Amino acid sequence: MKRFPHLLSIFFACIIAGQVFADKEISHKRPDPGRFAAEIAKFVKLDAELAPATGGIVFTGSSSVRFWKVNEAFPDLPVLNRGFGGSVANDLITYANQIVLRYKPRLLVVYTGGNDLHAKLTTEEALEDYTKFLSLVHEKLPDTRIVVSSVKVAPIRATEIGDVQKLNVLLESWMKDKPWIRWVEATSYLMDREGQPIESLYRADRLHLNDEGYVKWNAIIGPVVREEWAKANK
Repeated sequence: MKRFPHLLSIFFACIIAGQVFADKEISHKRPDPGRFAAEIAKFVKLDAELAPATGGIVFTGSSSVRFWKVNEAFPDLPVLNRGFGGSVANDLITYANQIVLRYKPRLLVVYTGGNDLHAKLTTEEALEDYTKFLSLVHEKLPDTRIVVSSVKVAPIRATEIGDVQKLNVLLESWMKDKPWIRWVEATSYLMDREGQPIESLYRADRLHLNDEGYVKWNAIIGPVVREEWAKANK
């Protein structure tokens, strides 16, 4: 019987150690932000060469933003594209200064989330990272308005529809009481009546929107961007 307390302490020590290990496993799920160091350095170099104005509209997020021809979509607005393909919300946190904060935008347009889920983060983990980024921007730039597009589902990732839908519900719910954020439901407009992504809106890789897809996306998000830009300039 004297050995029981000792064994009990070992038992609880194992539980604690297991929890620590689990926490490390969760934190290690985030892809290393360092993989984008060279790409972010290019943004910094471009800034040094072109000296973009502050106080405009910054677009950031993953490849859907990177391939978005925002200068053509909004030729009359002061837009700047700082999307980088393959990124997740944690990358946006890491490089927030280089891709958003330094420009002091009056309006920020964000699209991310799909890569987070594809990297096997849970919806709760993806939500945590996404909202941490949005909160960081609001803390540093409280007057900046933010437009967030719902996470879409590419044909090649159709098996992730359930997780995407759950993440969108959680994101929209988190934003409801925050007047500085405008949620745009774009996912359903890119899907057919059976709830599957429309193949004709995507490139041959079945992952990225094609020109037709961006026309559709612009029709959904464009009016909101203009409305929010008008509000930001009152």
